[in-house]
Amino acid sequence: MTQARLDIKIREAVPRLEGVTLETPLLAFDCPDERVRLLLKLENHQVTGSFKARGAWNQISLLSDEERERGVIATSSGNHGKALSWAAQRAGIKATIVMPADAYPNKIAACRENGAEVVLGDTRAEAETICAERVAAGAVLIHPYDAERTAQGAGTVGLEITQQDPSVEVVIVPVGGGGLITGVSLAVRQELGSSVAVIGVEPEGAASMQRGLVAGEPVLLEEITTEVQGLCPLSSGKLNVATCAETVDSVLLVTDEQVFAAQAALVLAGEVVEPAGAATTALVLSGRIPERWLEGRTKADPLRVVAIVSGGNPDPAQIEAVRLAQGMEKNG
Repeated sequence: MTQARLDIKIREAVPRLEGVTLETPLLAFDCPDERVRLLLKLENHQVTGSFKARGAWNQISLLSDEERERGVIATSSGNHGKALSWAAQRAGIKATIVMPADAYPNKIAACRENGAEVVLGDTRAEAETICAERVAAGAVLIHPYDAERTAQGAGTVGLEITQQDPSVEVVIVPVGGGGLITGVSLAVRQELGSSVAVIGVEPEGAASMQRGLVAGEPVLLEEITTEVQGLCPLSSGKLNVATCAETVDSVLLVTDEQVFAAQAALVLAGEVVEPAGAATTALVLSGRIPERWLEGRTKADPLRVVAIVSGGNPDPAQIEAVRLAQGMEKNG
């Protein structure tokens, strides 16, 4: 079992990201449960449209000259690929992104527009195999989640939350492979200690972190049934499972229907957000916050929650369908 890395100092990434990535805002959002005060951390406003820019740039900025010469590579269904392409282009480094063929076309195009070579595999597993072959041939792997430097950069999201809302009591984080929740939970623990609860959210059809925490090691999913791209890797990372076992209070599940409903609510509020970015909002809006954290809370003394909206790169056709459905409801 990989050892937890509680010694990854999130603050060390701050000077590397300064002037490159953005400090994203918190947005107050109506919650049907008056016992909850909900703020959204809008990483859909981040450079490249997602939190992934933080980890990608932290990685790129720490490469040696020899590694820069070899070029970088990653497997990604979209946002990490776009962010790594952007970071590599900014640094003048060659990047290759290996993507499953069913990735959103706009995300494939975004990687190419940022100067990367895109290689498509028929499945996510095949994409991983192609990536491993390129790494064996000399390319430098920039892992989207199972890497200390990726998690450290992503953790600056959590650092900003502790600075923007020091009174926060619960931080809710979307979970795919686990890079964001690893970094955010470390930042929260380092800045505010154990008094703040950190909750992860996964789709029911891709519960890799929840199952990994139960098993004490990454679990390879035999079947992925969610349609929420970006939160459905084959397994969570070794580093991520080990660290989250020490830093995360709970990982909860939401249905695809709840995620898409939350995306629609965010779009109605004027946000551009992909389904994966709405998973944490889905947990709150569907009333899935554990009741033990709400006992004794009132409208005058609500539970102070921050939920991370992780990305704003939806498939254009998908979000247009959401907007069209909202228009039909208004006119219906």
